[in-house]
Formats: sequence, structure tokens, C-alpha cells
Amino acid sequence: MSENKNTAFQTSSRSRRRVKRQRPWLAVPLAILVLLIAAALFFAVRHAIKKWGGTKPTEPATTTEAQQDTTPAETEPQTPEATEPVTTEPATEAPDTTEAADTTEAQALDTTEAAETTGSPVAEAFHLYTPAELLPVPEDISYDFFSDINGDDENGSWWFGGMERDLETGEVTQLYERHAETLDLLDKYGAIYRKNADQKVTYLTFDCGYEYGYTGKILDTLKDKNVKAVFFVAGDFVNDPENYDLLKRMYDEGHVIGSHTDHHKVMPTLSDGEFIQELNELQRKVNNILGVDYQIHYYRPPQGSCSERDLYLARKMDITTVFWSFAYGDYDTQNQKEVPVALELAEKGLHDGCVYLLHAVSSTNAAMLGDLIDFIQGQGYEIRRIDQ
Repeated sequence: MSENKNTAFQTSSRSRRRVKRQRPWLAVPLAILVLLIAAALFFAVRHAIKKWGGTKPTEPATTTEAQQDTTPAETEPQTPEATEPVTTEPATEAPDTTEAADTTEAQALDTTEAAETTGSPVAEAFHLYTPAELLPVPEDISYDFFSDINGDDENGSWWFGGMERDLETGEVTQLYERHAETLDLLDKYGAIYRKNADQKVTYLTFDCGYEYGYTGKILDTLKDKNVKAVFFVAGDFVNDPENYDLLKRMYDEGHVIGSHTDHHKVMPTLSDGEFIQELNELQRKVNNILGVDYQIHYYRPPQGSCSERDLYLARKMDITTVFWSFAYGDYDTQNQKEVPVALELAEKGLHDGCVYLLHAVSSTNAAMLGDLIDFIQGQGYEIRRIDQ
């Protein structure tokens, strides 16, 4: 019995010693567990402090009307985790916006530089005026032809004051002039008869009622001489697809495209609505051919026939009526003058502010144009576009 007790005691003693040896190893995981619990409590307390301590976020009920129009991400309170990406997003978007603005500005500069280089009129959004915008015409506006037309001219055609240059001395004499009443109407509505008459400048204008095979040569000469003109095109000209390239050349090479109306009618004899339609339809056709929004700002009445009503409506449509201060019988394709004869007439007609009317159907004009330009510039005159 004593032996068994001793054996049991020895076994128990060994067990106690074994336990004592194992306790340090149990302490390590216990310590780690305690640290984890402490860390969890620490972060829980810290989160609670951040969430409920400090400044209270603005509640949705106090959001302003302007803020209510913004996206929820901009108006709702953000946690620190959500705020961080919101803060960084604008930083990445701002350079893109700046680059886009710089690109747009560069493109605008490129367009301007291209226009300056080629001389092409800058395309602009155009507007077709409706009768509701323009009518009624005031009761005191006259529908009659100008009072000083030739008595036997049923169409009230324009005639110009006689200016004659002495080709030897260069002295210019005015032989006759339009009546003061007519000149006052032109001034009132900003119409052009002579332009900058106090300067040594001239303007070349071409009427294009239809094509007879000479407009291309005229454009070639103008390009070779680096001179700009205005081409008043009519419906018969723009209706022919074979003339589309000529019209595009006028635009691309920096000339002004003007309206000679859609049907080349005596404009004072038309109703208000018909007058507006004549200009609108020509405008529409030109834009369709060019493929750009090109606003026509200059108009030449067929035969120069005009009334105060016509001047008034054209002005309301932002269109300047253009007459001329030199012309000769060049429109009859079956009765063309010899080049030396026509050239001398044009040279004698040179005067300050001269507006030359030349028809593009004339073989004589196509042949003499280069010499006429040389003469004009040789007399110390500058040839300008009608809008300058």
C-alpha cells in the first residue's frame, strides 16, 4: 500500500512539474488574445469618436436649392474612406478640362489663321428671315422706283453718275450725278454706290446671272493678281451643278459671294413676301452647295431696279444693297466690244471709290481683266473687297 502511494505521489509530482513547464507556453497565446481584444476595443472607440464627436454634418433638410440640383455624392456626408477618392477625382479631371479648352482655343486660332492665309470669308451661322420678323413695312416707306429714273425706263434701272478720267493727266471730271433725294436714301439705308470716295480705292464686282464659260478664267486672273472681288450669283447660276465648283472656288479663294436674287426679277414690282423669298431661296441654295453656314450680306438688285421698300427690307435682313459707279454694255454675249475699246472705257471710268460692274459672261472682260488690274494699281489705287 505504501508502495502504491509513493508511486501515485511520484506520478502526481511529475504531472505538476510537467504543468509548470507548460504554463509559459500557454501564456503566449493568452497574451496575444488579450492584445487583439484590446486593439479591437481601441479601434471601436476611435471609430465612435470620429463618427459622433467633432462637427455634426449638415443634414439634408438644410441643403440649399442649388445644392439639391447637384448629385447625391456631392451633397451627402462622406466617411473618411469615401471622401478620399472624391478628393482625388477632380485632380485627375481638371487637366482633361484644361486640355480640352486649350485644344478648342488652338482649333479656333488655326481656323482664324487659315482664314487669314487663304482670305476665305469665315463661315458663320446663317439666319433665314421670315415675314413675321420683317413685316409690316412702315406706312411712310415708298414702294416706288427712285424718283430720278429715266422717264422711258419701265423697270427703273439704275444709272450711275458720269465720272470721266483724262488718261493723260489723270484728272477726273464728274459729268452728272444722281438726284440728292436718291443719294439721301442710299445713305439712310447704308447702300453702296461709290465706297470710300475720299480714298484711292476701287472695288471689282461681277454679276453671275448664268455661266458662259469665262468665270473660271476670271478667277484664275484674280488669283494670279492676288485680288479679291465680289460675285453676285443668281438662281440660274447656282441651279446648274456644273457651276458648283466655281462657287466653291469663289469661297475658297477668299472672294465675297453676294445675292443677285433667285429669279432675277424687277424687285420693286414684287410683294413683300416675294421679295423676302427671292433672297432667302438664293441664300439657301448657296449654303447647300458650299456645305458651310455662309451668311450672304451683300445684294445687287437685277438691273439695279430698286425702291425704298427694297432698301428697307434688305437692311432688316442684314444685307447691304450694292449698286455701281461704272458699267458698260458687256452683258450681251452676242455683241462684245473689242478688248482695247472696252479696256479704255474701264480705264476712263476709274475714280476714287469706284465700284466696277463687270459681267462674268463677257469674253471681253475675261480677256482684259489682267490689264485692267495692272492699270488700276499702276495709278496708285488699292483694289479692295466690298466688305473692306
